[in-house]
Amino acid sequence: MFLSSLFRRSERPLLVSFPKSGRTWIRVMMNDLGVDMQYIHDGTDHKQLRDISSISTSKSRYRKRKVVFLVRDPRDTVVSGFFQVQKRHKLKVGSFSEFIRSDFHGIDKIVRFNMGWFAIKPKMRSIRYLQYEDVHRDPVTSVSEILQFIGAPVSSEKIAEVAENRTFEKMRESEAKGDLGARYGDVLQPGDTNDPESFKVRRGKIGGFHEYLSSDDIAYCDDILASARYWEALDKVFKQSGLNYQSTEQKPAAISG
Repeated sequence: MFLSSLFRRSERPLLVSFPKSGRTWIRVMMNDLGVDMQYIHDGTDHKQLRDISSISTSKSRYRKRKVVFLVRDPRDTVVSGFFQVQKRHKLKVGSFSEFIRSDFHGIDKIVRFNMGWFAIKPKMRSIRYLQYEDVHRDPVTSVSEILQFIGAPVSSEKIAEVAENRTFEKMRESEAKGDLGARYGDVLQPGDTNDPESFKVRRGKIGGFHEYLSSDDIAYCDDILASARYWEALDKVFKQSGLNYQSTEQKPAAISG
């Protein structure tokens, strides 16, 4: 049964994220559960080629909506974004070093976008923060908490079934076979079936940025994060919201998703 009748179309719960923060996985699970949400990047889609100055600090148009804001370690986000832009959007991106420093795609833009959504919490009527890494750690709990927040009645048995059927590995298999493409079109088809880096569901590896970025590039990213006091802001907004989450700041080793 599809639960779209729970919400008027203009009042559907929103899931907001910077591109490549992991929303595809959540979207597929929500669709499997019959839950209708709206998924947006709030003006930061890579194809739009908007620079960092275009990020709007005003979220008044979302104030009355129920909003789930999804975040991912910006270092992993920017690496995944590199492959999205290069291999799926077919845009010239240069090297990793150039990409992470880009005003159109880079880590400074990711950090500023996320920080803006952290800061807006007091002005929002109903916002729930979610960390991609926690979805990997415990997808059943993460999905259950989203459903509870938006008021969608789904049984715990059904949630567990969907989480089991939509592990990251099974999602990749479904994309490779074309199953996801049949449902979602080109957006969930590989750019090149022979190139694993061109998949929409690419790797999903926590801390995987270590395998792609040089020590100088990682240092640059860490300097941006430190200058913005990003980890402090993330910690604050999660704790203010009464949420438990697993910090990724001090976890340099890659963990298999």
